[in-house]
Amino acid sequence: MKRVMKKAIGRAAGVIYFIVLFNMYTSFMASAYIDPATTAMLTQIIAGVFITLGVVFGVFRRKIIMFFKNMSVNRTKRKIEKQAGKQAKE
Repeated sequence: MKRVMKKAIGRAAGVIYFIVLFNMYTSFMASAYIDPATTAMLTQIIAGVFITLGVVFGVFRRKIIMFFKNMSVNRTKRKIEKQAGKQAKE
């Protein structure tokens, strides 16, 4: 019975904590003005970052794919050489 009460009190405390913090972060009135030029500049910066990340991801993706393809080709070459060696011994 005590365990059930502790769980219930813990959950209630967590919910109250969340509500208090949520109200603290959302209840402040902002008396600020964001210049349209500032938002345009931020949009350009964010777009540049995403484009750069896309290019970097694309380059490394190709390198990783080529690495595994080369491993597969090398493994196949070794198998063929091993089979040719066995046939030469026979």
